[in-house]
Amino acid sequence: MNKKHYFISPLALSFWLPAVVILGYFVYRGMAPFGPNSILTVDLGQQYIDQFAAFKHTFLSHPTSFFYSFSNALGGDMLGEWAYYLVSPFNVIYLFTPIVHLPSAILFVTVLKFGSAGLSMAWLLKQLQLQRGYYVTLFAVNYALSGWFIANDLNLLWLDAAILLPILIVQIEALFKQNNWWRYALILSLTITSNYYIGYMITLFVILYFIWRLTWPNQIKQRWQVIKHFVYGSLLAGVLSAWLILPTYYQLRLGKAQYNTNWSFKFDNDPVKLILKLIPGSFDFNQMQSGQANFFVSAFILFTVISFFVVKTVHWRIKIGALLLLGILLIATTWAPLTIIFHGMQYPVWYPYRFSFLISFMFIYLGALAWQPNQPLNLMSSSLSLICIITITFYAYQQSHHLSYIDQRSISLFAILAMLILTQLMFPSHNRYQWLLLSFTVLMLVVNVLLTLNRFSYLTNTEYQRTIKSLTPAIKKIKTDRTFYRIAQTFQRTRGDSMMLDFYGGSHFSSTLPKATPTFFGNIGQPDGDNYVAYSNGSLLSDSLLDMKYIVAPNNQDKHLPGDPSTHLIGYRPDTSKYHIKAVTDKTSVWENPYALPLAFAASDTALKTAMLLNNPMQNQNNIWQGLTAQKAPLVTAENFSQAVGHNVNTPATITDALLVKNKLNEPASLDLTFNPKTNDSYYLTLGSGLPIKDFDLLINGQVITQFNSYRHTVIVNLASQVKNKPQTVTIRFKQTRSLLLNNVTLYRISQDNFQQQVNQLKAHPLTIDEYRDNKITGNITTTKQQPLLMTTIPSTPGWQVLVDGKRVKTEKVANYFIAVRTAPGKHHVTFKYTPPFFWLGVMLTGTAFLILGIFQFYYKMLARKRSA
Repeated sequence: MNKKHYFISPLALSFWLPAVVILGYFVYRGMAPFGPNSILTVDLGQQYIDQFAAFKHTFLSHPTSFFYSFSNALGGDMLGEWAYYLVSPFNVIYLFTPIVHLPSAILFVTVLKFGSAGLSMAWLLKQLQLQRGYYVTLFAVNYALSGWFIANDLNLLWLDAAILLPILIVQIEALFKQNNWWRYALILSLTITSNYYIGYMITLFVILYFIWRLTWPNQIKQRWQVIKHFVYGSLLAGVLSAWLILPTYYQLRLGKAQYNTNWSFKFDNDPVKLILKLIPGSFDFNQMQSGQANFFVSAFILFTVISFFVVKTVHWRIKIGALLLLGILLIATTWAPLTIIFHGMQYPVWYPYRFSFLISFMFIYLGALAWQPNQPLNLMSSSLSLICIITITFYAYQQSHHLSYIDQRSISLFAILAMLILTQLMFPSHNRYQWLLLSFTVLMLVVNVLLTLNRFSYLTNTEYQRTIKSLTPAIKKIKTDRTFYRIAQTFQRTRGDSMMLDFYGGSHFSSTLPKATPTFFGNIGQPDGDNYVAYSNGSLLSDSLLDMKYIVAPNNQDKHLPGDPSTHLIGYRPDTSKYHIKAVTDKTSVWENPYALPLAFAASDTALKTAMLLNNPMQNQNNIWQGLTAQKAPLVTAENFSQAVGHNVNTPATITDALLVKNKLNEPASLDLTFNPKTNDSYYLTLGSGLPIKDFDLLINGQVITQFNSYRHTVIVNLASQVKNKPQTVTIRFKQTRSLLLNNVTLYRISQDNFQQQVNQLKAHPLTIDEYRDNKITGNITTTKQQPLLMTTIPSTPGWQVLVDGKRVKTEKVANYFIAVRTAPGKHHVTFKYTPPFFWLGVMLTGTAFLILGIFQFYYKMLARKRSA
């Protein structure tokens, strides 16, 4: 039989077609390197790009930060972050890309991943002989350009596992025909390690798929043998990935697993509205936050799925099993218990129903099982398809008046293109015009790409580069200092700037953040959330304690263009007037903090008794210092405002927790609070979370104090320093609200004289560092009878070991967060070593799994030789 030749092979076309569609869209939008815009949006621009930069720095500069990094907030485990963000072979491209051009590299990685998704789906269709010729591409391109892939094009870290899914299904099918279950184990382990989160969802699906597959009639192998090999392969896959998954699971227990999810049996959304997700472009920013599942596929796939349940060539048991499997997946997108199970026992924060690519996959897979290119749709299939188009169209028109993510244009395009595809499928000669069918299908997918991605707001490449180029010179000047230190910022592009530019900061944004970190940040008055911390509201005390030796701030010389430091303010730091200028660049000033304490120093062991109070950050900072120094004289005192004057609001007699209400709703309103400093000390204000930043502006002497955009605990705001006998006016100005509760609004002062005295006391016996790596620090320190505590500002993360004079010692915590060690007075050699918990156990298990795999391979080869002899 003659083999048919193609101008371009279906496999190659399945790669290039989705890749070209996505690339074409990026070119159309003028994204770098094709124009002034960028691919950066939402988490891709605010989180992932910083992780990609850290990937580059780890490989090229300091490999030990693969395990631990002080760029992770004040310091944190990195293996869990790699498991979620960075275990992708595509990331190698970033190694060869300058930081300033990372958006361009991300664009090309995105294109490659879309093409790879099409290729893997095409490979499945060809290997399982479900389709032939360009019909392989017709089905495959629907997977790569399905609604989930388009809506999550920015979530690059999730795409690898979805790319591997078709390859994994091929290996499961092989279990029913061959004894090579090791390939299934290998691909499943790769799927899990590529992204454990999506890998977990795929694992659940694989179990359901396998159960369905067992119900098929006419099995080649006995079912018990297939089950045995499936179990062997699944267990082996888990052990193969143990080196990464075991330590990651431990880190999750310190973070996300500590946040409880309230179980209920409610439906989170209207299941009927799921059919609207078959409309092109049925996605917007609100849907990104808390919408319904994205599983859009073209109308062609919809019609072939209908055909699957109608044609007589598919056994009824296969149909019932497929219906149950699809039903479970669809119900999991709306019914709370299944939703929580599929998301690892936690509701997702944004990007709901992250497993919905499984629904698209099943639609495409079922359609490919039933579709026979040489035959037109039968009467039943055609009639049901037509009814489906009419039902979706009319329901969508009815709902479009109440929903933001569909409109009459997208509904009309759906109806027109669906009718064109259905009309062609009804004619016997449609197989001769498969290029026309492919064109209509791709057109429908392209419409979805355009309507969906046009709803996103993207960062310009100029803005990204302007911020990076503004911050880079300052960091380079600071890095001439080879000692250990941290850097604070009064402006930032993202909370991941320290990872982007490879320095030790205080902010971080990560889904794997341990709960102890935001708890501590909240305790000392810094903005925090479940997955981020921001060191934006520092004080003299916190800067000194945390070794914030340098502060980078705008120098007011920029032009206030997008991306300039002045447009990314997160804090106000007049107390830096007590620091020294180290360097000045075109757009920034670098302040050197003479009061910064070293990473470790000798302190009083009364610090171990330090209590952390809820929503009392200035008192918490004072308590830490009093504990470290054993001094009773307070560094922090509460001050009074001398006068309060309301403008279009009531004037409260007591400020803290007073309720302000506008007198005239449509007129401006504000409250002026005046105080007259009697010293040159630094003054601070606390603001409780009951006074949300979205509802008011805070001004000092008429100047707006730009703050971080949210906080959930009481935060500290810098007000004034070096202003003795100069009256200061704090203004709380209403935004679009009628009332404000002055929650925890209190004025504080730090005594400069006492502060300097206690800094000198704690600096007297520092740790002199001899050797430093991210996961290992050695040095010498002398402790005394009054200061027997080896105090560090290394977060007390499980995995740290401390050796004093060669002997492992027990560690304790200060402020429920930092590592501290009791010592006998005298000189000591100290070593700090970090190893991710369960890492070596995982490595041992993975190594054993590879050994077992090798033995089985050797055994099967020997068996095959004996049989052939």
